[in-house]
Amino acid sequence: MRNKALAFGAIGVVGMLALAGCGRADDAGQGGGGGEAATVDDSPATGDIEIWAMGEEGENLGDFADAFIDENPDASVTVTSIPWTDVMTKYQTAVAAGTVPDAIMIGSSLLPSMVAAGGLAQVPDDLVDDDSFNETALESTEVEGTAYAVPWYVETRVMYYRTDLAEQAGVEAPKTWDDLTAFAKAMKANGSDYGIQLPMGDAEDSTQIILPFYAQAGGDVLNDAGDAYAWDEAALTDALEYYASFFTEGLAPMSGYGDEQTAAFANGSNPAFISGPWMVGVLGDQESPEWVDENVGTAPVPAGADGNDSYLGGGHLGVFEDAENADGAWKLITWLSEPETQQRWFETVNALPAVTSALDAEPFTSDPRLSVLNDQLEDTVAPPSVPSWNEMSAFIETEAEKVANGSSAADAASAIVAKAESLGTGW
Repeated sequence: MRNKALAFGAIGVVGMLALAGCGRADDAGQGGGGGEAATVDDSPATGDIEIWAMGEEGENLGDFADAFIDENPDASVTVTSIPWTDVMTKYQTAVAAGTVPDAIMIGSSLLPSMVAAGGLAQVPDDLVDDDSFNETALESTEVEGTAYAVPWYVETRVMYYRTDLAEQAGVEAPKTWDDLTAFAKAMKANGSDYGIQLPMGDAEDSTQIILPFYAQAGGDVLNDAGDAYAWDEAALTDALEYYASFFTEGLAPMSGYGDEQTAAFANGSNPAFISGPWMVGVLGDQESPEWVDENVGTAPVPAGADGNDSYLGGGHLGVFEDAENADGAWKLITWLSEPETQQRWFETVNALPAVTSALDAEPFTSDPRLSVLNDQLEDTVAPPSVPSWNEMSAFIETEAEKVANGSSAADAASAIVAKAESLGTGW
């Protein structure tokens, strides 16, 4: 499995999360929690387990956990759904006031900031089988060799395209950077307004496309020790130039995905985009499942000079140091990590299992769109696990937008390197 972690040179670009080791309960690093990791036995969970969760996960977890209560009748699960925009404020306020729940869903990119702020407990030794998880996702739960969360689900991106229009244009799914450019040009020449949709600016998290381009160009974000940024200016220039070329050549709209993303795809005015597994359902709602089956294909993202890494995001689960029912929370997390549970969770919210064996069953093995996602998980990059990444990412997105508007990619790369030197990792 080639999971390049953007956080570390040796570990990779995404899985490259600045994690120097793989221990689940080593001495705590910067921030996070102190002391020894808890131990969890095999007895049933008891008492109320309070958990914060966001988005669709927060809306569905309460009912989903009824199956856990069936197995642990002396326990209950209380889920508080909170907006993504409020997560860090509520987290910091609760830690400072000592009013934390037992557990929390953690967006993979937020974990470093939470660890730096303190309050998370270390993952107990042998709570779960580390080898059962997607490697990149597992690395993204660790900071300086200590795990503060357990992977819950993963999200990677693949290319969606209109197979009917591609056939008319005489092109197949692109496999390389040059292929993708030719594909977009052919689609536009066939009558579409554009050839592909790509995200633009910080409102659409364009680094989720730019980071994979950078990894595909051979770049790492952090040094081997994971304690400093190590941007490869040449690879960064190549990635920015390639990203911007779709806008400067009129192959992608400057508006990015915009509010009309699915409509533009459905009506053929923009017949391709890169996104995650949830888009199958979104497109089915826009048209019909039958229309999707007949007209929508998926393919791994095209490869650059150094592979075809795609972005890996997802959600983790962590427990607070001051949790009133930490034992119950860890047992709930263990249950959510079981392959069968992860398969049922996918059926509920279309979140890809973080446990790799869960992907060896239906519908992942027979649905070609899902099997492509499974294949893409072999080549992924994730954001580096450092507190300053959110600020660093926003700066990259601003510079990339300038390049898309015609500014120099080399100048933007130089500015990004300088920003990284002044900003540091945040530890």
